[in-house]
Amino acid sequence: MSMLKEADFYYGAILSTLLNHNICPALIEGGTDRQVYDFTTDHKDFRLFVKYRSAPVTKTKDYNSWQFVFSDSDIQELKNYMALDLELSVGLVCGQEPLHQSEYAVLHKDIVEKIFAEGKESITISRKKGEKAFRISVGGGRNNALLVKANALY
Repeated sequence: MSMLKEADFYYGAILSTLLNHNICPALIEGGTDRQVYDFTTDHKDFRLFVKYRSAPVTKTKDYNSWQFVFSDSDIQELKNYMALDLELSVGLVCGQEPLHQSEYAVLHKDIVEKIFAEGKESITISRKKGEKAFRISVGGGRNNALLVKANALY
């Protein structure tokens, strides 16, 4: 019998969501820390680098935040993809209990470039209940955060 890993649930949820929207993947590289997929749609081809966190680092009634740490090899890999001029997105699976309340944020290439230009090796992403966007801290509090639409798929 094959045992499922925790990562399988999070990466599988993203794949299921994208497949349900007729977006077909091809796995490029995989591991427990991250997965990399190439996708083809009627509109464009793109590469998706996915990481997950199973629980928020801050959880209140109206606010959650998750921190995603990128290893030196993750950062170099992403920089290599950006240098290839690929359509690149970073998918962040923001897990929480119960699992159906987990969220998914997509950071496009321009946001990822801004974060790495700041010398950051981690991304803290948050969302207040009822907000239509995630906020990514780049210093200076929530008012200076980068905004990312909460309903993007890729």
